[in-house]
Amino acid sequence: MVLIKGFEKTTLIDFPGKIAATVFLPGCNFRCPYCHNPELVLDFKKLKSISETFVLDYLEQRKKWVDGVCITGGEPTLHSDLPKFMKKIKDAGFLVKLDTNGTNPDMLEKLIAKNLVDYVAMDIKAPKYKYNDAAGVAVDISIIEKSVNVLKKSSIDYEFRTTVFPGMVDEKDMLSIAKWLLGGNAYFLQAFKPSKHIDANMKEIPMTDKDELEKLVKIAEKYIDCEVR
Repeated sequence: MVLIKGFEKTTLIDFPGKIAATVFLPGCNFRCPYCHNPELVLDFKKLKSISETFVLDYLEQRKKWVDGVCITGGEPTLHSDLPKFMKKIKDAGFLVKLDTNGTNPDMLEKLIAKNLVDYVAMDIKAPKYKYNDAAGVAVDISIIEKSVNVLKKSSIDYEFRTTVFPGMVDEKDMLSIAKWLLGGNAYFLQAFKPSKHIDANMKEIPMTDKDELEKLVKIAEKYIDCEVR
């Protein structure tokens, strides 16, 4: 069974256009300094586990009101039992959205091929030449590129998204990312918001300026449908 360390029973924002529940899976192969779920990355063994049965029973009871389930983390594709868990959700009649950093293109391809996922949101951390800094670890960018291409070639709904961290994504960087994602379905920019992060110093950095986000959108939208979320 998949390891679950968090469960949000109702969300109107995590699954576009749907009423959903959100399941949080622990562990991540990135160490993004501005990550806002540090407890799921660094200290998840201290968190109480939630059983698959509890989640599935809750969904069954709310079938009339819940459309789907968003599976996030951490990085969900690190869990080998993820496909089995997603199948249980699908068999129960719910849609499934997956949040991923794109480091497991083979699993992503498998989930799409087996119709286990209906919507994918893939994080694009930075332009290729800054990926190591944004992710906090050495990244094989060819793996990220493969995941981007898997989504581009698929017929499912998906989006790319970038948290615009001050100093990490400027106008030059946005142009590079947008050209990379050319032909993609949709691209969303999110403001960095100081809260709790892997790097505690991040709480001293101000929230990304709204005007700056809009400026970056104008650059990106020449290559891909882009907006601020």
